[in-house]
Amino acid sequence: MDNNVAAIEFKSISRGMLVTDEILKASRVRLILATSLCPGKYLTVVGGDVAAVEKSVNVADRLGGRHVYSSFVISGIGEEVMDALSGKYVPEINDSIAIIESQNMANIINAADISIDSAKVDIVELRLGKGCGVNSFYIITGKLEAVKEAAANSAEFLRDQGSLLAYKIIANPERDLLRWLQPSKCAC
Repeated sequence: MDNNVAAIEFKSISRGMLVTDEILKASRVRLILATSLCPGKYLTVVGGDVAAVEKSVNVADRLGGRHVYSSFVISGIGEEVMDALSGKYVPEINDSIAIIESQNMANIINAADISIDSAKVDIVELRLGKGCGVNSFYIITGKLEAVKEAAANSAEFLRDQGSLLAYKIIANPERDLLRWLQPSKCAC
C-alpha cells in the first residue's frame, strides 16, 4: 500500500463533495476519508502514489478555488498514522502523554506523522475537527523524554505553518484521567 496522502479541507460541504467526486474520477487514488465537519466544512483524505495524490491536490485547488481552506500532500506517512486516521489502532497508555491541537486538519495529520518519526511514541487518538468545533488534535504516549521530543518537533512544524493552537505534556497522568481517554474515542 502506498503511504502517501492528500488531505483537502473545504469551506463548503457541497463544493467539497463535488470536488471529491472529481478527484476520484481524475486520479488513481483510494478514498480514505470524506466527511462533513463542523462548522460547515468538508474534509477529503485520499491515498495513493505520490503523483496521484499531488494530482488530487491540483484538481482540488483548480475546482475548489476559494472554497479550499487547506490542502497538503504528505509522503511516506507512517502506518500508525494511517491506522489512527481510520480508527484502527489504540495502544496502551505509557509513562506520559502529549496533546497537540491545531485548527488545520491537513497540518495535524502531518504533525502526527512528524511525532511518530521523531521519537518512540504511539498515537492514542487522532481526532479531526468533526463534531469538535474547529479544533483537531491528537494524543501521543511514550516515555517522558520521547513524548517531549515528539511533541516539540510537531509543535515546531505547526508553529511554522501558523496553525499551532496548543500542546501540553502530562507526565505520569493520573489513572482517573486515563480512564476517561478510552470513552472519549469516537468517530468525530
